[in-house]
Amino acid sequence: MSTGRPLRTRERVIVGLGIAFALLVTLGGGLGLAAEGFEGRTALREGPVGTLAPTDRQCGKESCDWIGTFTSTDGTVTARDIELRDEIKVRRDDPMPGAIDGVRLAEDAGTAYTSDYGWRAPVAKGAALGVVGLAVATGLGLMLRRRRGAGESP
Repeated sequence: MSTGRPLRTRERVIVGLGIAFALLVTLGGGLGLAAEGFEGRTALREGPVGTLAPTDRQCGKESCDWIGTFTSTDGTVTARDIELRDEIKVRRDDPMPGAIDGVRLAEDAGTAYTSDYGWRAPVAKGAALGVVGLAVATGLGLMLRRRRGAGESP
């Protein structure tokens, strides 16, 4: 059974680039999201506890994150330019708080997490993105294989 005409070289290259793009998005985006979730979980279990004194905010399309200086409760750890991840949505016009207590610093010392941070959501989103990306890459690969086979049949 023929599935159509064989793909031209240009079409095969485009499909191959689509496969590579789907895999890059899967690896970059999916693993990145999952890594953020796991980093948050580890920080909430093992990171030093302290206070974040916001000095600025970094805004994306939907919300902002506080950026500030972390100081551990015992005073042994101080880190600047720490991004705070939590469940509270910060808007561009929200007033800057004086200090946020009960924050845990991640090992890489670039991010801190509040106790209400939901680490499971980024892990689930990363896994879902990975599954979808692999499915798209597999589907494109199968299409490419079928079309190659169509050109070889009499």
